[in-house]
Amino acid sequence: MRRRFSPAIVAAAVLATLALATSARADDLRAHCTTAGAGGGVTVYDFSGATDRVRLFIGVTDTRADGHHARVRFLSKDVNGKTKRWPWRANTKGDGESREWRTRAKNDRGIFAVGVQVARFEGGTILNSCVDWA
Repeated sequence: MRRRFSPAIVAAAVLATLALATSARADDLRAHCTTAGAGGGVTVYDFSGATDRVRLFIGVTDTRADGHHARVRFLSKDVNGKTKRWPWRANTKGDGESREWRTRAKNDRGIFAVGVQVARFEGGTILNSCVDWA
């Protein structure tokens, strides 16, 4: 028998994992949010502002047994305040399952602000989403 956890518990667990993924340094930034069926976030390591590259920890959890999947993507703002939407990362493992990635992002126009978008998808269509900025 598969044990089911409430979406709130699963989302809290993913956010706790994101919070613990880095040391308690003041210059690590975190953005996270939950929407119906998905919860996730991003931690940006050693962010000192006005840089052109960052190291990231990204995670997302599917929180609903509805046949849809969860995705997450990094967001950044450049020197002109323009938002760059980085590629989606998908979690198709099913209800209660999480996926995590450690990666880097580089933008020659600079990275001045960091955020995250979490969504529930049907195929390639966003059903609902949330956004948070660090």
